[in-house]
Amino acid sequence: MRHSDERVALQAVEFWSTVCEEEVDLAIEAQEVRPPFLRFTSLNTNRVNKKAQEYGDIPETESKFFAKIALPEIVPVLLTLLTRQEEDAEDDEWNVSMAASTCLALLAGAVQDSVVPAVIPFIEAHIKSVDWHQREAAIMTFGSILEGPDPAVLKPLVDQALPLLIDMMTDSNLHVKDTTAWTLGRICDLLIASIKPDVHLHPLISALVTGLQDSPRIVANCCWALMNLADQYGIYYEDDGEPPQNGPLSPYYEGVVQALLRVTDR
Repeated sequence: MRHSDERVALQAVEFWSTVCEEEVDLAIEAQEVRPPFLRFTSLNTNRVNKKAQEYGDIPETESKFFAKIALPEIVPVLLTLLTRQEEDAEDDEWNVSMAASTCLALLAGAVQDSVVPAVIPFIEAHIKSVDWHQREAAIMTFGSILEGPDPAVLKPLVDQALPLLIDMMTDSNLHVKDTTAWTLGRICDLLIASIKPDVHLHPLISALVTGLQDSPRIVANCCWALMNLADQYGIYYEDDGEPPQNGPLSPYYEGVVQALLRVTDR
């Protein structure tokens, strides 16, 4: 992954992405084949394997937890690669920074809570950097680990980061705003409990609606975040076609719809 030839680095990152993806699949398989009273127990205990063997329910292939073993070596390299963004890269262009973010997300799914202490120092050190590459990489790191670790582990971190992320929707750099909008969309989708309606909802929706006036890639992520908010808060229409009057999003309904309609005119 450290190779100067990007083609070689991409293949190395792809290797670890494949390892992580396979280990996630094996973890799911291991849970599915166990007797019900053993499910959600630690995957690497001899007791569970012996009990499962008694029932004839053991996975054909057991995970060797390579990703967790290699975590201290993989993470620093991935974080470095995340800072190698190309300012003029096309949306569909695959590069080493994009590959690293994908690998980090898969790694979070494979090692779960263990990824959090491995990346938090990087996020804290760079999220306010004057270099946009560092800022964007820190936000991308945060957004990439939001699925895999226990939500109870992530919630205090999201509670702390959310006001800063909302403010960063006004960042001077397009890439930082784009990744921030995507990360907010992930929070709305995966950790809605961290969004306190009386504290965060007004500045969050204001930031997302303002983002609808930005470049197409930011608009797309803002729309996705708003969609996730509506989905998680359960927006259902009354019989007369009107939105409910007592939901968290009800006060913002008309303003959001008007902003979305203006986007369609573009």
